[in-house]
Amino acid sequence: MTVHTMKGLREQFKAVGKFHTPPELALLLRTFIPGEPARVYDPTCGAGALLSVFPDSVAKFGQDIDAAALADAELLPNFTGALGDLFTEPAWVDERFEAIVANPPFSVKWEPQADERFMYAPTVPTASRADFAFLLHIVHMLADGGTAAVLSFPGVCYRMGREGQLREWLVRQQLVHEVNLIPGDTFVDTSIATVVLVLRKAPTDSILFSDREHDVERRVPLTDVEANNFTLSVTTYVQPPEPEREPFDPWEVEQAARRGACRQLRTELT
Repeated sequence: MTVHTMKGLREQFKAVGKFHTPPELALLLRTFIPGEPARVYDPTCGAGALLSVFPDSVAKFGQDIDAAALADAELLPNFTGALGDLFTEPAWVDERFEAIVANPPFSVKWEPQADERFMYAPTVPTASRADFAFLLHIVHMLADGGTAAVLSFPGVCYRMGREGQLREWLVRQQLVHEVNLIPGDTFVDTSIATVVLVLRKAPTDSILFSDREHDVERRVPLTDVEANNFTLSVTTYVQPPEPEREPFDPWEVEQAARRGACRQLRTELT
């Protein structure tokens, strides 16, 4: 593939919110999945990067709309793939998976669907942004007690309107267990920061907020999240440490200023 063609392909990917998944990110998402699951599912698997970090013994399931990418994923051991639009042609919709990893395209348009995946939510995600549509699909596919690690655009943590209603519902359903802020420049083709949402179908009374750039975290009660209008923005709950400052002695600074003034005065008088 020529450089010109590759550049054009990257521009197309950017236009639909699709970016390369580096191996480091795949390994990071893997750390949020406890133990070794028998089966793992990626609803937007692409070439299978997120699934590739699981052992060969783990059954891997992935769907994607890109036939060429899916053909690459088919080379993974123990992989079962499905080609098609996740929203109009969802595969294994009656299955439930104990582990889900996902890096869906950010804030792309979609055609709202009225099916079992969305019927329990308080509203349907807006047609202009599919981020919460992906999240609701993942919640539907997640088994009781299962864990999903989902890379998302940070806007899902604070945007209001329908997304605010859906975010509140996810928190009230005790589905959100962790929110991890990932620094910019993680992706090859974009410098934007991202978040990893860890969803579990298990009771919780708190959410762990983590700033991965500054290595600080804090567990926050759900009552505090409610008090903050259900925002999941990490910076609302976790602040980076203050930079160390040089020791400051105000008396010594004052004396130094006096000595300087005296020297200046003697210079002017001589």
